[in-house]
Formats: sequence, structure tokens, C-alpha cells
Amino acid sequence: MTLTPVKILMCLFSLGASTLAQAECLKSVSEMKASKVKTHWKETTENDGKPLTISIADGAHGLVYTASKAGAPWLTGNVSVCRSGGATRITLKNTRATSHVPMIARMALPSTQSAQIVNNQIRLAGGAWSGTFVAQ
Repeated sequence: MTLTPVKILMCLFSLGASTLAQAECLKSVSEMKASKVKTHWKETTENDGKPLTISIADGAHGLVYTASKAGAPWLTGNVSVCRSGGATRITLKNTRATSHVPMIARMALPSTQSAQIVNNQIRLAGGAWSGTFVAQ
């Protein structure tokens, strides 16, 4: 049998593919709790004394989140929480801002933000904004 470059690449790919860590995405609040991933987060880096709080809930088509500030809803969207190897990543996506968010902030708000959860903390950043959140 002659080993051509294509056969060698296919062999290496098939060996490597089985060793890659597959991401496991949590699909419900009960799966998050069973995996010891928190569903409530509080901002620790606000400069106005009114931390943004993120709450994750079960939605009709997967996990959703609401972010509130001083009791008023600021952001809503979908959220995914995926584990790969020893890392857990949270992604806020399809973010929609409410009228409570100042216009300039709404214009600069990215629709997707992602961060790794490390020591029960997440650091989200996008546009001119960033914030660190701790699990509640």
C-alpha cells in the first residue's frame, strides 16, 4: 500500500478528531444546577452603585437571560453555557436593549458577548463597555 499525502492527512485527521474535546452545551436550568453552574450573576465593576444583574431561565427554545439594573430590565436575549474539557463558557447572544439603556450605550452594544467562567466569575466586554460578574 502506498501512502499518499492525502491518505496520511486523512489518517492524522481521524486520529486527531477522536481526541478533540467535544463541547457539551447545557440545555436547561436544571442541567446548569446539576453541573454546578450558577444562574444568577451580579456585576462587581459598576461605577454608579447600581450593579447589573443577570438571571438565566428556561425559554421556549433554550436558555434565555434578562439583565436588570436598579430593578428595571435593561437587556434580554438567548444564552448558551457550554463545557469543553475543564472550561465552561457562557455566551449572551441576540441581545436586545430596552428603553432603560441610554441611547449611546444601545448603539454600541454588541449582539453577542462571550466569556469563560473562572472561579465563579465572568468578565464580559464589548464595545466601550466591560464588566465583571460574580455568581450569586
